[in-house]
Amino acid sequence: MVRYFEDLAEGESHDLGSYTADREELLAFARRYDPQPIHTDPEMAAETMYGGLIASGWHTAGSCMALLVENFLAETATLGSFGLEELRWRAPVYPGDTVRVAVEVIETRASESREDRGYVTNDVVAENEAGEEVLFWRSTNIFITEAGRDQWPRGE
Repeated sequence: MVRYFEDLAEGESHDLGSYTADREELLAFARRYDPQPIHTDPEMAAETMYGGLIASGWHTAGSCMALLVENFLAETATLGSFGLEELRWRAPVYPGDTVRVAVEVIETRASESREDRGYVTNDVVAENEAGEEVLFWRSTNIFITEAGRDQWPRGE
């Protein structure tokens, strides 16, 4: 069943599951998209304050986004987002770390100009297995309302 704007409530939260940071995947991603030595050169990274190779924050964010889509957004009538209002990489993710991700609905507001949509502000938080926050983001997504139901191709 598809969840529309009206089906989302302020304060609801969802455990989105977890992923384990795979060393080879981290290296491949960083070499292509974020080739800083702390992400690509294990020997040099060992000499930094991190004491070893760490994941690119963009890899961490992408991994969290995949869990957000798979375990929350895929069941909703969402039309995307305006972008991130805030993104913080709070602590490094190391190869082998297991990262648990959750989302909380912070605010819902109906569009003042279009009855077919509403806006949902949500916080995504990721923590490592020690309970240390490694990522935080806040974004506002656009959701189809019941009134706009006919615009959603996967509607029920």
